[in-house]
Amino acid sequence: MTMHAPAFVATHAHSAAAAETALAEFALRHAEALVSAAGHLGDVPAVRRAARLLRDLLDTPPLTRRLRTELIALHRLLSLDGVEDLDSLEAGCFAALDPASPVIEEICLLTDGLRDHLAALAEAEAGNPVWDALTAA
Repeated sequence: MTMHAPAFVATHAHSAAAAETALAEFALRHAEALVSAAGHLGDVPAVRRAARLLRDLLDTPPLTRRLRTELIALHRLLSLDGVEDLDSLEAGCFAALDPASPVIEEICLLTDGLRDHLAALAEAEAGNPVWDALTAA
């Protein structure tokens, strides 16, 4: 007798895989802009971290816990997490940006897109404890 997973489990797994693929495709499609935005908000260390993340996305089709952590860290950087610490590198980078620069709009659009894809994946994987740990402050 063969056991089959209930249809909702298969659908859930499929939607999680689709959300994971969409997230990776978004990041890779906007790789240059994401690395540039990371540079504007976190200087050389953020550029290196973002570039490593994007390189690893190419090499590792399923999103590992580390890649999920890195994607969330990139989103946090783009969302200006940490700029309230006036002594941080991120605060210094943010203070140097011209609010009228077109870079600001690009960063906002990237942030929104990354957030939407992360949220879709988290929703598709609802109940997965990895999201609780990764999204905890």
